[in-house]
Amino acid sequence: MQSIIRERILEQLLSIPGLVDQYAAQEGSFMQNVAHWLRATEQALEPFRLPLVSRLSTIRGQLIAVSEGSVDVGTIKITRKQKRGEAIKLLQQSEEALREHISKIDNQFEEFREKLSQLLAVASSREALPATDHITAGYLDNVWELAKKVPENSTLALYLQGRLTETDRRYLLADLIEHLLTRMVPSPAAPEIHE
Repeated sequence: MQSIIRERILEQLLSIPGLVDQYAAQEGSFMQNVAHWLRATEQALEPFRLPLVSRLSTIRGQLIAVSEGSVDVGTIKITRKQKRGEAIKLLQQSEEALREHISKIDNQFEEFREKLSQLLAVASSREALPATDHITAGYLDNVWELAKKVPENSTLALYLQGRLTETDRRYLLADLIEHLLTRMVPSPAAPEIHE
């Protein structure tokens, strides 16, 4: 499930350059579009019941206050330029919060990635991984089952099975296998140097 959260956050982060372009072009809809983006991001993450959602919602509330001409809780009137400046700061805070969450997921995954690497190394030392043109869920499940059957992997496989959801296991396995396959593709021969 963490892999799904990670991918949803990455999708939302991909929209930020467009918002920054709107800010640079001084588009009048910039603040409204940031508010829409924040709400869409909250909705994408709400099913996972993350505290991050309330943080984004609070930032969206601050953005609404800024658009109404208030800074913080005061009633100081600010110019349109100042509003836009505050909005870009709030967008930056949102981006940082999303990146922090991805970083937490990546840190959690690092331990599991290492253990899955060990599992694959032991399994492939016994028998080469099955060849494939496309990494599918079925292929990943097949590799997992082959790796689990190796007696030396039984304890580690049980540990990983208990700690990782099927989706996260597939996500990490796909990444590892893709990395292995790209390393196995022969690189072009270095040109000969004639003296």
